[in-house]
Amino acid sequence: MSHLLYLRSFLSVYRHNSISRAADALHLTQPAVSRHLKVLEGRLGCKLFERLPRGLASTPAAHELERQVGVHLDALEAVVGISGGKSEGLAGVIHVGSTRGFTRLLLSGLAPLSQYGVRLDLRSAPPPALVKALAEQELDLAVTPARSPHRAIDYDLLYEASLILVCAPRWRERLPKSAAPKGLPLIDIQGPLPVLASFWRAAFGSIPELPSAIVPDYQAAMDAAAAGTGLAVVPECLCTDMLQTGQLISQNIKARSQVSIYVARSKGSIAVERVRISHQLLTEAAKAW
Repeated sequence: MSHLLYLRSFLSVYRHNSISRAADALHLTQPAVSRHLKVLEGRLGCKLFERLPRGLASTPAAHELERQVGVHLDALEAVVGISGGKSEGLAGVIHVGSTRGFTRLLLSGLAPLSQYGVRLDLRSAPPPALVKALAEQELDLAVTPARSPHRAIDYDLLYEASLILVCAPRWRERLPKSAAPKGLPLIDIQGPLPVLASFWRAAFGSIPELPSAIVPDYQAAMDAAAAGTGLAVVPECLCTDMLQTGQLISQNIKARSQVSIYVARSKGSIAVERVRISHQLLTEAAKAW
């Protein structure tokens, strides 16, 4: 079994790009992980990592080795927990992160966790911070509308959310039924995803006017729209309550514009029972969003 431990040490170093972080994740000492790498490099007859002033650089041999063994080692760990002797039990705390706006959906979806004796620690952060927290194992799962590639993280598509145009009731008389709004203030969201522009192209075949306000996330967009700041494009699943209570109204147009919502997790973490259960609960809950 020693060769499996050597490969697991390699995989953790590869995904964390750091011997120290890999050692912490495996509950081993840094010298032990370094020794595993040295033995593995000796057996393979090739160098796997180059040391840099800050971190490590994976060699082509390391990329190829990860491609060949990564999925299989994760599958083995899911069954027997090769990095720690056995899979972690269900009891404990599940650390979940999301961008603001998804809290209500997550709390509803993860409500059954208490029946399993699992405690929930829910945090909000922007997508880059969620990726960092997952990679450093500060989070177990994260729900995010942004998929930032990272060798230590797996993404599963959770939901394809329809985008709709919403605003406060004060704009009702000036909101066209189906045409592009003109002369009304617009609200956009920060980040690499051009939500406002992509919706405008899909719904109206044109480019929107410059936004009057740019906010950090969907929750801020909904709050700003409800306050009368302007018109915002948000996932329909996030604003159902505000539409039902009359805080927001929506334009009666069905544009083929969607945003993908992902559940992200550290590679191999599905071996932890509470992570698997939480992932399953979110997947089932998303079917009703």
